[in-house]
Amino acid sequence: MRNEHVVVGTGPLGLAIIDELLKQGKEVIAVNRSGQAVSEKVSFKQCDVTNYEQISAILKNAVVVYHCVGLPYAEWQRTLPTIMANLIAAAEEHHVKIVYADNLYAYGPQKEPFHEKMTYQSIGIKTRVRAEVANMLMTAIKYRKITATIGRGSDFYGPNVRNAMLGQRVFQHLLEGKPVELIGNPNQLHAHIYIKDFARGLVMLGDEPKADGEVWHIPHPTPMSTRQLVEEIADHLEIKPTYRIANKLVLTMMGMFNPVMKEFKEILYQNTQNFIVDSNKFTAYFPFQPTPYKQAIMETCEWYKQQNDIS
Repeated sequence: MRNEHVVVGTGPLGLAIIDELLKQGKEVIAVNRSGQAVSEKVSFKQCDVTNYEQISAILKNAVVVYHCVGLPYAEWQRTLPTIMANLIAAAEEHHVKIVYADNLYAYGPQKEPFHEKMTYQSIGIKTRVRAEVANMLMTAIKYRKITATIGRGSDFYGPNVRNAMLGQRVFQHLLEGKPVELIGNPNQLHAHIYIKDFARGLVMLGDEPKADGEVWHIPHPTPMSTRQLVEEIADHLEIKPTYRIANKLVLTMMGMFNPVMKEFKEILYQNTQNFIVDSNKFTAYFPFQPTPYKQAIMETCEWYKQQNDIS
């Protein structure tokens, strides 16, 4: 009987999706390149998703596959289209629904809140590749025998999230008494999504046939500025935050020595203007309330404390 829910990618979002699926009593198979188990709760299988035969074998007994592979920026152009092409072909062969966990990069800089009908504005490699991959899936839905949906979210934070805007450079640094490291203008409104909310919304899309064939924005709480959110985290920890903020000039200089910092220049717009998500389409159809900031902050702080054995 085909009843497996396959989660491809076991980074923070993949782990959150696994937890949500298990909470609902689903049979879950987790897939990553190493095959190394990062949770005792589910079966893990090794799979190089750039290899069609491997991912096809994994999906033989699946009903839904959650695509949440996370890669370094330097690998996006070379690898993301291949992964999507293989998932489309394998899903078509085995009649498996694809739920693609996407970000907002494809839209590029916009002057209004992001909504699902927006025209993509590619301004560089990263925005262009994300648009290309999303278009690959939507074209396959239209012209090939596959079922799929796209769920998008902004920058996420929460348990297991380290390499993110609200990751260890915020939570870990506050706990250690170090300056919080931000980029751009932290006084602009910026949508952040709690990773458990992102996972919950994606699983809703996986369960709902009427969500198929469309793009959906998972609901975010009312946006506040990044600085305001950092202040909320610091208040919870009863700490007065200090800041180290990198503007475009600083990023340019750092990029001369650090390739990761160099990559941020293209997407600096995300942190120099309001970055707001319109999720009205989702909330009009699904019963969904985002986790309040205070609860999400408390749970994230507790996770970081556990990693550092801090009471």
